[in-house]
Amino acid sequence: MTAPSRAAFVLASLAISPAHAQDAAEFDGTYIGSVSIGESRRGVQTDTATSVTVINEEEIEERQANTVGELIETVPGVSLVNGISPHSAAINIRGLGSQPGSYGTDGMVSVVIDGVQKGQEEIYRNGGLPELEPELFEQVEVIRGPGDGFRYASGAVGGTLIFETRDASDFLEGDDTFALRQKLSYTSNGNGGLTSTIMAWKPDDRLELLGFFGYRALGDYEDGDGDTVKNTGFEQPSAMIKGTYHFNDAHSLTGLYSYNRSPQTDVPYDAYIDGNIFSTLLVDRTITDETAFLSYGYAPADNDLIDFEARLNYSQERIEITSDDPYIVINPFVRARTDLANTDYKTTRTYVTLENTALFATGPVTHELLTGLEAGRRTRTAKVTDSYYDSGNSLSAPGGDDDYWAAYVTDKMELGRLTLTPQLRYESQVLVSRDNAGIKDGTEYKDKAWTGAFAARYALTDAFAVFGTLAYNENLPILDNLTVEDSGSINTSEKAVTQELGVSLDQLGLVAQDDALRAKLTWYQTRIWDVTSYVDTDQIEIEGYELEMSYVHGDWFSDLNASMARGTINDTSADYKYLPGDSLQFSVGRRMMDDQFSVAVEALHAWKQDRTPDSDAVNYPGTVPSDAYTIYGMTVGYTPEQGALAGYELRASFDNLLDEEYRPYLSTREAPGRSVTLSIAKTF
Repeated sequence: MTAPSRAAFVLASLAISPAHAQDAAEFDGTYIGSVSIGESRRGVQTDTATSVTVINEEEIEERQANTVGELIETVPGVSLVNGISPHSAAINIRGLGSQPGSYGTDGMVSVVIDGVQKGQEEIYRNGGLPELEPELFEQVEVIRGPGDGFRYASGAVGGTLIFETRDASDFLEGDDTFALRQKLSYTSNGNGGLTSTIMAWKPDDRLELLGFFGYRALGDYEDGDGDTVKNTGFEQPSAMIKGTYHFNDAHSLTGLYSYNRSPQTDVPYDAYIDGNIFSTLLVDRTITDETAFLSYGYAPADNDLIDFEARLNYSQERIEITSDDPYIVINPFVRARTDLANTDYKTTRTYVTLENTALFATGPVTHELLTGLEAGRRTRTAKVTDSYYDSGNSLSAPGGDDDYWAAYVTDKMELGRLTLTPQLRYESQVLVSRDNAGIKDGTEYKDKAWTGAFAARYALTDAFAVFGTLAYNENLPILDNLTVEDSGSINTSEKAVTQELGVSLDQLGLVAQDDALRAKLTWYQTRIWDVTSYVDTDQIEIEGYELEMSYVHGDWFSDLNASMARGTINDTSADYKYLPGDSLQFSVGRRMMDDQFSVAVEALHAWKQDRTPDSDAVNYPGTVPSDAYTIYGMTVGYTPEQGALAGYELRASFDNLLDEEYRPYLSTREAPGRSVTLSIAKTF
């Protein structure tokens, strides 16, 4: 039996064996009455065939993450290319979504904020996940694999990240019309902190508004050996305004504008790696992210066929880079001038979406039918501001327009214990070159794609279910492929087929009246061909396993997740080196005093990764073999309802308690050593 097979057998045994307890319970006809079952910190989504993890508002508050990357890296099958730093924080899901040490995005992972799509194009050694303030969000949904991603993109083979921002109603209770929440926090490793202010206003039943302002600053952190990891510090002011107006019970108008900004001074151009020739180029860099939408909703209470939304969406990601000494040091005797040193990168997307959700039945089958239409334009410029060069876009970042439209449909059909979910998306695009050397202005490249998936879930019993998904994706060419006129990559879409099979368990009263066990085991296999995102790679095959479990007994709760993946390239035995390392994470905690006090301890173990030795440690340090490690953390929260501290939220989180020195596989930097974060918040 191979190593992957042995691991699959063990994980399957863990997930399936509790089912016998359910069978025993079914033969026991004793009525135990109404029992209140608590929740774990991170519930397992056992009611869907999609491989999805939901990080809710409570977990976000407890973890006190300084960056969204710190939240996402706790999900099985997800890794960070740039460690926890927000600068070029590239996200890798199931081995896809970024090239460690080179680009921040390859189109195979979608990022969505309140329905607005983000993360458009690659930027050499600078691109990545949009810089986002964790305090803005009430929920982060991580979809691994194609799953439900066809609503947003044709090429999200790796997965989709869906961020949902907070609402005014989250801070208003009963008949409150106004609330002010102030939060202060301090982080020891990096000697920094956060201040955030939230104002919620609801003067009547029709209008609600939320305003947010935050400022976070953190210095360079130290690793577990006490060494300072250079260029990891940052400051980040952020702001958001969001509101909804209900004209009546059916008609509403919602708008949002959010702003995140992160400046750096005198840092290496290469945001990923410190030590190669690009690190000899020192620059000032400012990263700005803006997101906005205005939506009209129509949902009459007496018509289940209409739940309509029309949206105007806007997104802009900007990286401004300047340098007074625009030279790369090749060796002690040779310096080369570069247009990378003074460039203003800007990617904007403006688009309209029309969506409707209809609920109806056809005989014994109930339907939840989502239909949508999307049309818009992505524009990318990379204007060189150095007068030494001709005006136009940087050679490393071609500019132009991506005009596209798409139509999509998803039908969730339920027939008794069986749920079938077909999805279909059609997308058409026209790429137009603008201000690029070697490519005439107005040069067009057209492409289109039909993509989709079919998912099925069958509940064998009230507790035990099996599920599977078959999906086809096409990752259409992006503007970065406009490097050479008529090049193969601009005419080629990357294609992928993904299969998923799994089992889930949702068992109440396993060994006691007030306990619950939830588990989900997923096997997946992805084959990608016509690959253009990875050097010397035409075909990728990936196979992996993911396990999520939670157990609740009274006030006690625990969570466990594990992941393992293997892959090859070009139809050979050569390993695909961008897969995350094998890992297992376990946490146990307790809520006391009617949920006013909570404490949780967490352990993460990562196995040694030396299957894909990479000798190019200078340019690709993330794929250099990594050692095994185990780290521990703890969170404590106290939210008293009575006494002098009533209404306050007091929290402490401890990361890497034993000050372990380690580097996660694919990360280009050593991880932070021990860190303590303390916070106090109060809603007035």
